[in-house]
Amino acid sequence: MTNILDTLAEKNEFPIVFIGSGISKRFLNDFPDWPTLLEEFWKKAGMQNFYGELNNVLSQVRIEHPEFNEREVEHEAYIQIGATLEGIFNKRFNDEDILIEGFTPHESFRTKLSPLKKAVANRFLSYYLREGKEKEYESFVKMIRKTQIILTTNYDTFIEDSYNSPGTNRITKFIGQKGFFTETFNYAELYKLHGCAKSPGDIVLAKDDYIKFEKNSVLISAKITSMMLNSPIIFMGYSLTDVNVRKIIRNFTRSLTDAEVQLLEERLILLEWSEGEQGLVEEVLNDRDLGCKIKVIKTDNYSLVFDKISSVNQGVTPAEVRKYQHVIKQLIVDSGKKGSLNSLLVSPIQLEDIEERIGDGKLVVALGDATYIFKMPDLVTYSYDYFFDPEQLQTDIALRFIASQNKNSRLPFLKFTKDVDIDKTNLHPFDKEKIKQRIAAYSDANNCIKTINSSYKNKIDSFEEILSLKYKQDKEFDVIAYNAPRLDRVKLEDYIKDKLIKFRDEGARSIPTQLRRLITIYDLLINK
Repeated sequence: MTNILDTLAEKNEFPIVFIGSGISKRFLNDFPDWPTLLEEFWKKAGMQNFYGELNNVLSQVRIEHPEFNEREVEHEAYIQIGATLEGIFNKRFNDEDILIEGFTPHESFRTKLSPLKKAVANRFLSYYLREGKEKEYESFVKMIRKTQIILTTNYDTFIEDSYNSPGTNRITKFIGQKGFFTETFNYAELYKLHGCAKSPGDIVLAKDDYIKFEKNSVLISAKITSMMLNSPIIFMGYSLTDVNVRKIIRNFTRSLTDAEVQLLEERLILLEWSEGEQGLVEEVLNDRDLGCKIKVIKTDNYSLVFDKISSVNQGVTPAEVRKYQHVIKQLIVDSGKKGSLNSLLVSPIQLEDIEERIGDGKLVVALGDATYIFKMPDLVTYSYDYFFDPEQLQTDIALRFIASQNKNSRLPFLKFTKDVDIDKTNLHPFDKEKIKQRIAAYSDANNCIKTINSSYKNKIDSFEEILSLKYKQDKEFDVIAYNAPRLDRVKLEDYIKDKLIKFRDEGARSIPTQLRRLITIYDLLINK
């Protein structure tokens, strides 16, 4: 039976995703919810009976705000407790009864930074992935790289750290309200609405912080609304009872016409945890307070959800779209302001380096060749197709790609250069010379093996034994490369294929140095 996630995949649209604390709690050890965090620092401040005090505040809020529902009562109580906690905690820090590593009362005075916020930031700077979540985590990483924009109220750096793994384009992060007042590209962007552990001063924790945040809520809602109008919206790690989520949706629906609300209802999804449920149970909730219906997906099989979202494929990742938009704006808008534009012919992969040339003159870029347009691969695609899907690579394009790479960088090339008279190709003389230099420099597997760090030159004959040692990724690549001549070729091929597929699916455009060396050695072993 088709569900709304299948429809999202069929329409092939990058979604906007709101990620709440439930996602961090699912993947990270000892991740606290709001009351647990307050209780933790309540005790650090030397105070007792946290829940007794919380109950008293809850009772007082109900008396003072009879119009609040229970969700709003709890929210108000938490931020009031936060204010009480901040006052007591900061005083005890200033009296030197509480110590914060790397932070002193003088530093607090100089930076005007609340000691409690600094301590909370430190609490979220380090984290550990829960055992047994490795496979689901891989699906999560693939999913977030297919999101157009991510918004979160979490303080931790789990989202950006997961997105920005080696060899991938990075996500652009905006903290607090700063990102809402700057020019953005609306692709590959992370908005941390309540602050970040890397910027303690922007953390929204106590009542005064929320009051300040609310003052600009109209502008923030306008920004979010403009982003949400054109993309599917998915909430994960939040409950439908979450005050922050309800406020965002309510403000959004109130700015729409009835016809627009109907369109929204086909694009608004809430992922809700249902313990033990391995399927996807879809429900439609009509919440009058929110002013719209919401599709709710209940499951404990988050990998299934992540994989469906990851199946969206528009040919380029959101991070690449952002990169191209940024470069093209600089080329055409910023450079265009200076006067007439000169033309420059580049391949798509050269967009990575074109920013360095923007200041050289007045440029406009064409992608392609003087006589015909072709698709230049990126390094990951080239490497995969070279070994496992060679029909995708035309010899002329492959030679041009090889020539476009730094002559000192390693990559497989023998298949396209052996038995080929480079001088008789239609390459530019400069490119012909670069390929000849590459052939001379990388013609022997032993020469590549000699460049491996001596501490990684551990002679091991069994592929399984190497993997069982559970080296860090870069060391594993080098140990396998060192032993490649004596390892089983089929297992080596499968290993390289799995790694290249992983990098390709994650949207990577480059490959770690150690893996480049390994696939170069493999190329020399099988094709020389």
